[in-house]
Amino acid sequence: MDGEIAPLSVWVTKPRSEVAQLLSAEDVEIRAIEEDLGNVDRYVLGPQVAVERRAGIQFALGIQDKSLFLSAIFLRETYETPLFLLEGDVLGPHTGFTPQALRGALSALMLEYGVNVIWSRDADETASLLAMMARHAQHGVPEISLVPKRKAVALPDLQRRVVEMLPGCGRVTARDLLQHFGSIGRIGRATRGELQQVRGIGKKRAADIHRVLHAEYCAVDTERNLEDAIEAEPSLLFDHEVELVARQHVIPTGPRERHIVDLVYYAPESNALTLVELKRGALTPEHEAQLARYFGVAGESPLLRGYLERDATLRGVLGTATPCDYAPASTRIRAVVVDESAVIDVLSRLRRDRTSGTKEE
Repeated sequence: MDGEIAPLSVWVTKPRSEVAQLLSAEDVEIRAIEEDLGNVDRYVLGPQVAVERRAGIQFALGIQDKSLFLSAIFLRETYETPLFLLEGDVLGPHTGFTPQALRGALSALMLEYGVNVIWSRDADETASLLAMMARHAQHGVPEISLVPKRKAVALPDLQRRVVEMLPGCGRVTARDLLQHFGSIGRIGRATRGELQQVRGIGKKRAADIHRVLHAEYCAVDTERNLEDAIEAEPSLLFDHEVELVARQHVIPTGPRERHIVDLVYYAPESNALTLVELKRGALTPEHEAQLARYFGVAGESPLLRGYLERDATLRGVLGTATPCDYAPASTRIRAVVVDESAVIDVLSRLRRDRTSGTKEE
């Protein structure tokens, strides 16, 4: 019928949860998401809008087991408008994390992972907020649109934007470079002398552009970079022979909790099993406490339990490429500051191995 508003539907991972029931009471049709998404409490409000709810201590647990950031990556890559909804007292001292660590996680979600964060007091407010957002996502907002229309961008404009990022290149210089060489690829292959043939580009600017385009990328950006390097070169952490048992090993400890160990190594000569936790920044007592929790649940993993049943000694390593002088309180845990330049060398070697034989189009 003309003018009739279609009913609201929300797709949820927990159709029997309190929030789902409250939404149903507001005449929102609840539809279950059939895919196995573990214990995540997620609400898909429209084709491009998804909200993950973290209530109470679940926010802190998500930092601990890294599920918070894994979810952030999934949301950002899957939906145009991803959100985390924090419900209740998620920043209180009962979480076991320092306020600075909790604030850091919030900042990372928004600035590094590109996910919006909102807050509600309780389940009732969460349901009301989700219903309102579902209404806006599915029926639009009167007189204004919350999601701006994306302007179609022509290929030449995209090319100019890329070149404008080079040192000393504004819109005019980018345009002149593209007109002179014809493509970004040819600009990348140009010599310093050839770059200087373009109006406004002198010796220094040509050298700066050439350096940016040709210098090897030397950085350790993420924990995954550190994992890649250590997996390829365990001697970055160990001074004895070890075997890789698992990477990103998940230890489920119940319907609402799981732990993810970055790397697990076994030393046959000493019959020692080592759990490795890697960090980008300086090591802290919170990181040691996290690794200690892994000790407590290691036996829940069938894979690790096999080693422990053979009387393997359980040890831990906290690793980082950031200089620090942290000394663990536990004698079972050692802290290792990995030489960043050595990590970069390994990453460069891995990159060369991946790209060897690759031909330019």
